Amino acid sequence: MSPLPADLGDGAILRLLEMSDLEEVWAAVDASRERLEPWMPWIDATRTVDDQLAWLRTVVNDTGSLDGGGMFVEGRYVGGAGLTWDPFRVKGEIGYWISGAYEGRGIVTRAARALVDLGFREIGLHRIEIRAGVDNTRSRAVAERLGFVQESVARGDGRGAHGFYDHVVYAMLEDGWPPNA
Repeated sequence: MSPLPADLGDGAILRLLEMSDLEEVWAAVDASRERLEPWMPWIDATRTVDDQLAWLRTVVNDTGSLDGGGMFVEGRYVGGAGLTWDPFRVKGEIGYWISGAYEGRGIVTRAARALVDLGFREIGLHRIEIRAGVDNTRSRAVAERLGFVQESVARGDGRGAHGFYDHVVYAMLEDGWPPNA
């Protein structure tokens, strides 16, 4: 049984995606394409609803991660947030994106917080990372708001539609979560 859904407050939830979400996920991805292209390596390969279907099948059937998480506001899909981890459940990584109309409402920060809680408390991870493009200030702000420590800049570690870019690597260890506790 999945530890999701998580109530994010203000009518928002984080839950695992289902096959019935296909059309709504596709519409949100396609509408957000221009915003996502610089940062997301998968956006260029997701050109049709069939491409989206192939990905959705993969995450719906993956019981070894929470990669197929979706943020929903009042039942409407507004973006993705997921957590993946290594086979030994030592280290995980959180990724996220949100539709422009929902940006700046704290939804991504609350979803990432819920995933960190699950990662440390339910899955038993020791370390969780968030990687964000050096110039992706909004994505970086999520990690910083959550108290993640900026550890390094990984040169050429990310790839978007316009080529490779540097990632800022943020990390949190289980004994540091929650911050100021």
